[in-house]
Amino acid sequence: MEKSDLSPPPWPQVGAGLWTRWWGYLVRWLVFGVVVSVFQPVDDGLDGLWQRLSVRLALGIAFGLVAATVFTLAENTLNGARVRWKTWLLVLLTWLSVKALFVTAIALV
Repeated sequence: MEKSDLSPPPWPQVGAGLWTRWWGYLVRWLVFGVVVSVFQPVDDGLDGLWQRLSVRLALGIAFGLVAATVFTLAENTLNGARVRWKTWLLVLLTWLSVKALFVTAIALV
């Protein structure tokens, strides 16, 4: 089979530099943010069920987007060799820092 017969893969290329593996990290953090935010027991003072769920869904998507950005930049800057314990440490630190940012922002609003 010649090279011209091969079609490109249906997913985006991995990339290089600071945004290597961005798409995979983005999907994982978005899923995590949505699942955690939708199922956490929070009394946010909103009346309707759908109103509460939509606000939580929006916050989960925002959390996932910010966490994916922070984690991608940290992982590609500080852990180019992809050492497993460093990756998990960066996951924990990303979660803690973004969660602290969101809790502070929500408290100030």
